[in-house]
Amino acid sequence: MKKTIIGSVIVCLGLTVYGLSNFEKSEEPAKVIQGHLNGVADFSNDKILVGSSNNVFIGDVVREKGNKSLDGSPETQFTVKVIENLKGNLEGEVTVNQFGGYDEDESGNKVLLLYNNDELLEEGEKYLFATRHLESEDWHTVINTYGTVKIDDSHEMYSLVKRMTSALKAPIVPEAFSDKSNYNNKENLNKSTVE
Repeated sequence: MKKTIIGSVIVCLGLTVYGLSNFEKSEEPAKVIQGHLNGVADFSNDKILVGSSNNVFIGDVVREKGNKSLDGSPETQFTVKVIENLKGNLEGEVTVNQFGGYDEDESGNKVLLLYNNDELLEEGEKYLFATRHLESEDWHTVINTYGTVKIDDSHEMYSLVKRMTSALKAPIVPEAFSDKSNYNNKENLNKSTVE
């Protein structure tokens, strides 16, 4: 009986220590802040989306590579393995840049800033990408909201490739993209509501 009580106490202490150590390691999820990027064109139109893009391709997100901000707003970079080019001729692994990412608010709390409800890319997932190349950083920035479409199965991939191939037959290049200094309309971003 004495051994059972001592054994129970040791098990309880072990579980308590395990529970406390895991509690200390757990991190509260970041508060989500929604920002808004004012569009220079209607990117929901596939012809405008492909006409605005330097590259349209299918790729696998290998890993998050880092974050670098060009104007004070968070941007997140990912290593992406190119699977199939629809526009352009990318090969191997490329750096894909996405507006949004983790930052700190005025109180020093971690926040996740997303633009136009565009979720950050997920490692290990396949996407259709519509991007603009930024030569100075040698990365490919996705066109916000419509420049990443997650692909769950081969049927969905076939459908997207067919849609984009059709749009590429008659692409529409918006006037805003005839000026290279208007890099994805970044100067028109606006931080807003807390989710």
